[in-house]
Amino acid sequence: MNLSLYSPVWAVTALTLAWLTAHVLTRIFGAPPSNGRFASIDGLRGFLAFAVFMHHSVIWFVYLRTGTWEAPPSRLFRQFGDSAVALFFMITAFLFTSKVISSEGKPVEWTRLYVGRFMRLFPMYAVAVSALWLMVWQVTGRHRFVAWPGLVGQFLHWFGFTINGAPDVNGLSSTSILMAGVTWSLPYEWWFYLSLPVLAWLLRRKVPAPALILGSVTVLLVSEFWGLAPERLLPFVGGIVSAWLVRDDRFRALATRRVMGLIVIAAVLAAVLFTTTAYSAMGVSLLFVAFALVASGNDVFGVLSSATSRTLGEVTYSMYLIHGLLLTLTFRFVVGMSAAAHWSPVHHWVVILGLSVVLVVLSYCGFRFVETPGQRLTRPVTGWLYEVGRRLSARATEVAQSQPDPVG
Repeated sequence: MNLSLYSPVWAVTALTLAWLTAHVLTRIFGAPPSNGRFASIDGLRGFLAFAVFMHHSVIWFVYLRTGTWEAPPSRLFRQFGDSAVALFFMITAFLFTSKVISSEGKPVEWTRLYVGRFMRLFPMYAVAVSALWLMVWQVTGRHRFVAWPGLVGQFLHWFGFTINGAPDVNGLSSTSILMAGVTWSLPYEWWFYLSLPVLAWLLRRKVPAPALILGSVTVLLVSEFWGLAPERLLPFVGGIVSAWLVRDDRFRALATRRVMGLIVIAAVLAAVLFTTTAYSAMGVSLLFVAFALVASGNDVFGVLSSATSRTLGEVTYSMYLIHGLLLTLTFRFVVGMSAAAHWSPVHHWVVILGLSVVLVVLSYCGFRFVETPGQRLTRPVTGWLYEVGRRLSARATEVAQSQPDPVG
């Protein structure tokens, strides 16, 4: 049996342990609700987040020995990162384009949508970034090496979803490695959210002027200042197209045939075997084929729609944010980088297998105790903003009416 660093055996074993952990959690706490035809997408998320964990696990092995953080030479383990994030982008584009398309009869509540996105993403993100800053403070000997204005600027960059960059904190070189650099994808997600009013306008939906201005300005800012790589925006196109395809009865009937599960698997394998990056035209095209079938309801022989898969999918965001912190905590603070650098691939993977269980449990806690309470605040926060807007409007009207008539 091949037990080298890049052996698929390790990835399969780790996924099996994660799956069993999620299964136990499902048995104890119950399965998450199924969202109808999107249940397959819910199940897909967990596999993608765990694949990113596998990607960074092998990067850490090399990083410990060379100090170089770079994509692994193995196509499989490289695509665990590239393809997984590309599919995340497709999921985002698909779900929110679907909202826009469905808004023909009922306009999108843009305030509620953006409050919902913020309350969905920020609480767990704040926890993860706070942990990163605590790690930085410990690594830098609990001394401040940057002037307060610079430190405040770094704080604002990091707590702003790194939209304007992820600077090193307190003089620690390559700070983002502590989180495995995962925050790079968040500006792309926010770009799509903020540009949604433009998409809605292009689809001839009613869009309030403030929302349309916000979307237009976002598109311009992205072009001029955010520095997003154009090729990494391609997967969003795949998600947008998929949102239209799933509305075709003939396509859904074809996609949900069990045999099409083989096409999903074949398309993903082709992306791994025949492309060097998921963001090439071929890579995006192959992943689009797989995603469009899954979005249309193909659950790949029942795997994606199972209760256990949906539990893994439910904790995806926490898993994505904290897996890098868990790796850093293990190798830098618990084991020690010098000691871990002398481990064999087998020793390294045995530890990763153990972390697979820990990661699922921690991610479940993050979802249940941080993400879920944050989401519950969407309605009251939205209501508060509407009330503030109403009061400001009423106050402006009173002020205008109190002014003397210039004609008189």
